Amino acid sequence: MDELQEALRKLEAKGWTLAAIADELGSNRVTVSRWMSGSHTPNNVKAVVMMLNALDRRRRIPKQRRYTMPRRKAQPVE
Repeated sequence: MDELQEALRKLEAKGWTLAAIADELGSNRVTVSRWMSGSHTPNNVKAVVMMLNALDRRRRIPKQRRYTMPRRKAQPVE
């Protein structure tokens, strides 16, 4: 297991969800999942690992944000 996967597993063990990690990194949950599985790696692994370590030092874990579909604008009735 490489350094990136270890950092992600460490955060998950503390209670972080993939969605919460992705929100904090400004990424997508699927992307973080691919990093964890090892099928993809970010362009700058060291920078991402540094950000994950910074998240690890936080005392408060954010709740998972809920993704919702944007509401459609009401069409005027003619």
